[in-house]
Amino acid sequence: MLIGLKQFFALLALVIFFVAGFGVAKIYDRAPRNAPVVSDNSRYMLINPTILTNSSKHFIINFTPLRDKIKQIINAYPQKTYFYFSYLNNASWVGINERETFVAASLAKVPLAMAIYKAAEEGKLSLTQPYTIEELDLNFGFGDLYKTGIDRSFTLEELIQIMLEQSDNTAQSALVNVFHRIGIDSPYDEIYQAFGWVLDIDKNVNANEINLKTLSAMYLSLYNATYISAEHSQRILEYLTHTPFNDKLAAGVPLGVVVSHKIGVSGETLTYSDCGIVYAPNRNYLLCLGSEGANENEARKLMKDTSKATYDFVIQN
Repeated sequence: MLIGLKQFFALLALVIFFVAGFGVAKIYDRAPRNAPVVSDNSRYMLINPTILTNSSKHFIINFTPLRDKIKQIINAYPQKTYFYFSYLNNASWVGINERETFVAASLAKVPLAMAIYKAAEEGKLSLTQPYTIEELDLNFGFGDLYKTGIDRSFTLEELIQIMLEQSDNTAQSALVNVFHRIGIDSPYDEIYQAFGWVLDIDKNVNANEINLKTLSAMYLSLYNATYISAEHSQRILEYLTHTPFNDKLAAGVPLGVVVSHKIGVSGETLTYSDCGIVYAPNRNYLLCLGSEGANENEARKLMKDTSKATYDFVIQN
């Protein structure tokens, strides 16, 4: 039976309606109709969850004024300065000479601690196993553990704590020897390579020479618990809050603000450094500082001034 033109277009419109509706349903109705209701956060599965769950975060994007301020400060000092800052709320950063190699000295004790914990997690050693101090471990360069003499026993965990809190060289030597006993001649190789820093033995580059950019990546790894477990990352950061050497980076931060940091001192090269995390209210940030070519008093003044300027900028913005 023939249908009129008007009836034909009406029927065509009805067909298009059903086809279009079926297509839209296929596009938007991906889940079963009886799927459980989920939170709104599921709409942002590719977004950092801390952005959605922590409403107290404070975001600062432009740190160029901070770098300009730091440049003004360091221009008043004669020594060479190394500076690296990273805002942990959104990973914005600025630096000055942050990729240049310098003598990090005791800053290298942090990656050594990380290497010990990594070996423990891999079952290569136990943190509760005892270690007896030997003659070759004694080092009076920094710390007082050498005064106990030989034949004193400590667990590896105790040695880590002494090394980090007191920056003790004897504890460091003992932990290096622990690696030697399990057949690892260079305990720094694996962790440095994990962070993109390769020790070139042919060029006489040692574990004490590194740049602030790489060192800061290690602290960031501790903050995010990405290289070692959250438990062991927490221990390192907690030990570093108990260090008594608060005359550099920590001197520029108000009392009561937690700072987890490690100093480095190389009197032979007149190189002084301090690197760590400042837990400012709602505005945690990573700050690494270095001074080369001036005495320690000048280094202290420089680091205190740059640290204070950094803290003030972060809090006031």
